[in-house]
Amino acid sequence: MEELEIKRGRGRPKKELSDNINNEATEFIPVTEYKPRAQLREQTESDIFALDIGTRTVVGILGYMDDDVFNVVSSVTVAHSQRSMIDGQIEDIREVARIAEIVKSELEQKCGIRLDKVAVAAAGRALKTRHASKEFKIEEKNAIKEEQVRAFEVETVLEAQSELDIDGKEDSSSFYCVGHTVISYALDDYKLKSIAGHRGKKVSVELVAAFLPNAVVESLYSVMELCGFEVVNMTLEPIAAMNVIIPPDVRLINIALVDIGAGTSDIAISKNGSIIAYSMSTLAGDEVTEEIIKSCLVDFQMAESMKQSGKKEYLEYTDIFGQTHLMKTEDFFKTLSRVLASLADNIAENIIKINGEEAPAAVFLVGGGSLVPGLAKVLAEKLGLPESRVVVGGKSVAKHVNFGNSHTDSPEYVTPVGIALTSAMDKGYDFSTISLNGKKVRVFNTRIATLIDLLASAGYNSSQIIGRSGRNLTFTLNGEKHTLKGELAVPAEITLNGNPVSINTAVKQGDSVEFTPAVSGENASVRISDLAGDSAAKRVTVDGVTYNAGIFAKVGEKIMPDDYEVRNFDVITLSEIETLGDLTLVLPFTAKAFYINGEPIGLDYCIKDGDCIVTDNAAVTDTAENFAQGSDAEASQEKTAEHAENSGDDGKFHVILNNKKEYLKDNEQGEGHEFIELLSIADIDLDAPPPSGMMIMLLNGENAGFSSSVKSGDSAVIKWADL
Repeated sequence: MEELEIKRGRGRPKKELSDNINNEATEFIPVTEYKPRAQLREQTESDIFALDIGTRTVVGILGYMDDDVFNVVSSVTVAHSQRSMIDGQIEDIREVARIAEIVKSELEQKCGIRLDKVAVAAAGRALKTRHASKEFKIEEKNAIKEEQVRAFEVETVLEAQSELDIDGKEDSSSFYCVGHTVISYALDDYKLKSIAGHRGKKVSVELVAAFLPNAVVESLYSVMELCGFEVVNMTLEPIAAMNVIIPPDVRLINIALVDIGAGTSDIAISKNGSIIAYSMSTLAGDEVTEEIIKSCLVDFQMAESMKQSGKKEYLEYTDIFGQTHLMKTEDFFKTLSRVLASLADNIAENIIKINGEEAPAAVFLVGGGSLVPGLAKVLAEKLGLPESRVVVGGKSVAKHVNFGNSHTDSPEYVTPVGIALTSAMDKGYDFSTISLNGKKVRVFNTRIATLIDLLASAGYNSSQIIGRSGRNLTFTLNGEKHTLKGELAVPAEITLNGNPVSINTAVKQGDSVEFTPAVSGENASVRISDLAGDSAAKRVTVDGVTYNAGIFAKVGEKIMPDDYEVRNFDVITLSEIETLGDLTLVLPFTAKAFYINGEPIGLDYCIKDGDCIVTDNAAVTDTAENFAQGSDAEASQEKTAEHAENSGDDGKFHVILNNKKEYLKDNEQGEGHEFIELLSIADIDLDAPPPSGMMIMLLNGENAGFSSSVKSGDSAVIKWADL
């Protein structure tokens, strides 16, 4: 056996191959040199095993990486014996697992390796994608590490997940992220191809993330578990195919890749160096097969065979009646023009939709369905592209792959080879199954999967994971600013395998986590009654008009009830009216004597709720809303009218100002009068306001403004409110 030294890449020590070879620690030999042996050796990290669970077949690929090139060692393809897969979705888990076991066993015998670690990919059925971007503040003095970049990507993916959850809140399904591609990085708003090793203040990440329903992912994992496989890497099928046909150095071109399988046609778009979008169509190779069945009256297997006969000059087939037919293959495929046009229409529509409503510069077709003669030509016509720009991809266009003698260089093997290549490049996802409060949860590994990743995957939000202190409350009371602190959060309780841990603790396959969510603190709150103390507001009537007494509060200029909950930045004034003397300071009139039930009371009388006070005045005016909630407007108007009647109306323009009749001269222009004119005749010192600085201005018992219109006989009050 010729020795082949590998200086880079993943190989394996020669001592694993033969006891007759004198091995030295520095010498390696690629897996292609292995010979099957009765005794299977254990799979190593260098042995890349991939399974493509397709609608028609299960394909197994084994290979290894050498200097950024994936070398295919061997492959096995086994067709499903029944329709256990529909449109790329597993319908019969046990039957699919049985076929996968056959592929595994045959590949093990061919290569002499016991296979237990596998890379897989999910088809795009029910695929959902979300664009997301997120900014991160960083320490300028420290260079950005690779693990930080990965963490930035993960948090941005979780941002996309949150948007998906919000958009689909009416949908009971939950979704797994099965792949993402970064559209751009930016450091301090300057776009870079890579940010690792750089320094700055701010990083932003923009990416597109692909999600599949949990039922799709879980069914795939169920098959792997039945086969005894540990899934070490998972990706999306169009991402896998992209890595073979359109690697990063080609993605500056606007290219569409279409993986046409039996049940689905998966689409990925590259542009400006990134994969910018994914899509999926449920029209694929089966549409062609079904058309053949209907038009030629053949069974499914015969139709599949006829579909794959493009290289023959003549086609011979037997229909369901047992009759044999012979026709030119070219003529046969002409009969499929209608279904090919329908398939091409659907694919073109999806491409244009996710490519910004325009055709790409070129299209690569892969998958078994791409081999149907004439499809590429029809699709080129639908997209308005030259035929040379729509190409069926295979060995001639594959990058970073050495197919060797494995016979996997045709378009139907691009995706399974891509699954293996993606795993070798460590570009996919590795889901771990972890027990969370007794329930199994899958979390995708991102080199280091932490408890916060697990909890986010299980649907817990940030307030449940970290907790949130209650909001503070800031307000001004009688000119003094106050701030009440919100309650502190009760932190979450987390144990990992029975031991208390933090949310940043790493988790791995098989771990058991018990989690009690955090309880957010209550927001700070206070009511007027809390600020007023034991002395609650009282209501009294004076000459039939109701007034507020006791301790009451105004927010701005409006009196608030005791149960009013103070809001942030409220300006509150507490007023205290406990005695009759306090009350007289806010009454809109003066009186010499006060009575309750006919008994005189003094200014030191302590007011009680519900008191009915009568004065020696024959007329009163109502007070403003500021001081008399619930006042009786009719009673006020009646007393005003009574006062005017008693004063005598001599025909001149007059008002009752502070319980005195005052006459106003007619304006030269003959215009009416405004309330501001009364200020000059009111018995009030405008140059010496009280500490409160508040003025009572009433017109016929209601609040008045300077421009309020005044009519003859109106009743007005103008006085300082010394509260």
